[in-house]
Order: sequence, then structure tokens, then C-alpha cells
Amino acid sequence: MKTYDDDIDVLAQPVHGLALQQKYVRSTEATVLPPLASFCECELLVNDAGMAIVAFNKTLPEGIHWVEYDMDLSILTFVTWSGSVMELGMKVHAPFRKYLKTAEQIMMVQMSDDGKQIIVTYPADLVVRNIGI
Repeated sequence: MKTYDDDIDVLAQPVHGLALQQKYVRSTEATVLPPLASFCECELLVNDAGMAIVAFNKTLPEGIHWVEYDMDLSILTFVTWSGSVMELGMKVHAPFRKYLKTAEQIMMVQMSDDGKQIIVTYPADLVVRNIGI
């Protein structure tokens, strides 16, 4: 599991035997976009193995670089490639919380308006924040 430390550095899980050090730092001047749920239908899906998907039916304003899960506030925040931030727009429901904290990625899946076709799908790294408030 990846978690924030005091310096907001994250030690990513080993990939092909290599441990990667990445910084997941939001800019203090980041543009705040409207929540995802405010402009399209969206759902968070999580299974008991920690696999997570965010399904939505409209094109996002920008591609998602990583996703932050704040365990204390039970919210997901998406950070775009340009550094803008956008919340999911709804709380993470209690049954999902224990499984989401073990996830390493969230699959971003854009569906057609009728929900019958996948338009685009890509993984976004998941950073879990847990201060313990």
C-alpha cells in the first residue's frame, strides 16, 4: 500500500522487481475543476481484492495523472497531467473503504452515454492518505 509520509513522497510498489520513488505533489496554485459527479454520471467500483474502477460517461476536461484517496475524509481527488484537481463529488461509501485502501491503481473507464460501449480506459496510480484524524 502506498501512503503519504511527512514529505508527501511515496514509495511506489515494486514494478518488475524495481522500487520506484515518485513524488505525488499537488501545486498550491492548482486549478480546481468541478467535481466529476457534477457534469456526468459516474460510479466508483471496488472489489475485495482492491481492484478499483471509476466509470463515467462524459469526456474529462483533462487526462488524469494520479488519484488521491483521503481515508480521513472518505473522498477521491483526481490530479490531471497539468496539475488541476477534481473531486469525485461523492463520498466513498463505507463498504468500499477497507478495500480501496489496498488498491495501487484506479482504472479510469469512459463509457458511452448509453453505457453499452467503452470509449477509453487507462490506469491512474492511487495514492492513499491517512493521517488518522
